[in-house]
Amino acid sequence: MEALSVREYRNNLAASFDRAAEGERVIIRRKNKLYALVSLGNDQTILNKGQQERLDNLADSLRRSWSEVKQIEAGMIESKTAMSFLDEL
Repeated sequence: MEALSVREYRNNLAASFDRAAEGERVIIRRKNKLYALVSLGNDQTILNKGQQERLDNLADSLRRSWSEVKQIEAGMIESKTAMSFLDEL
């Protein structure tokens, strides 16, 4: 299989994605490194139920953490040092 240059890839994006959708691995060379464009299938088929739940839980945790950061910045919650967190453990 011949690797495409970045220029060739850019000039033929649709064709490259079509080839990947048909199961072919499209190789792209950039600065003497090789990259592969492969089809991973449908969005719904990538994550199983357990993985999706973990991803949802992580997203919720990040939202709560970001909310707490905003509250600390607003002076609504007292900020703590890393040492104080360790002392609580």
